[in-house]
Amino acid sequence: LSRSEGLSMVALAPEAEDMRVVRKDGLQNVNIERRTNYVVDAQGFIELTQDARFKLYTEYSMLKGFVPQSAEDKPGDFFSERILWDEAVATAAARWAVIRPDSLMVIVAPFDRLRYMGGVNFRLPRVCKALQKDSKVDEEAVTTILLNPTAQETLSQSRYIRLEIGTAPTNVAYQSKLADYVWFSSMPKVNTIPRMMPTQ
Repeated sequence: LSRSEGLSMVALAPEAEDMRVVRKDGLQNVNIERRTNYVVDAQGFIELTQDARFKLYTEYSMLKGFVPQSAEDKPGDFFSERILWDEAVATAAARWAVIRPDSLMVIVAPFDRLRYMGGVNFRLPRVCKALQKDSKVDEEAVTTILLNPTAQETLSQSRYIRLEIGTAPTNVAYQSKLADYVWFSSMPKVNTIPRMMPTQ
């Protein structure tokens, strides 16, 4: 498609070896030059881990994907790997976008990296502003579309697709939607959608 339409392809993901290192040995053992390249907004990267909305996303979405790779592998190792991957992709995308302010960039990423707006999509506005203070990229400029989501992929405990996290009185202030849009290749079963858009 990119060739036939003359679209530019941009490499975004960090080196696979660096992902193995951070998962096994920690962020501090990733090559310092590449780590600096992946994380241009070090202060924002650190502060994000204390953000209440991000903590909600971490507990209710990110850590649900943890599968131990060894007896020594812990959720904290998985967490470090995920936040570096998300930050690196957001940084690479931001570097490309800030010097092309009128461009449209489409990022294709795994479902679990985008649901509930806590992954690359959450980081991108902050990183853009770190690279260019007058950047106009904000949350409204980043649109997340999930393709053919299932109830299981949205971490629902029922047959219905879950549309948000943060519905309890203690965390409703940090409520996060599943995505801006969900796109189905064919008409989904009505009994999987908890709310339908009005016809008018």
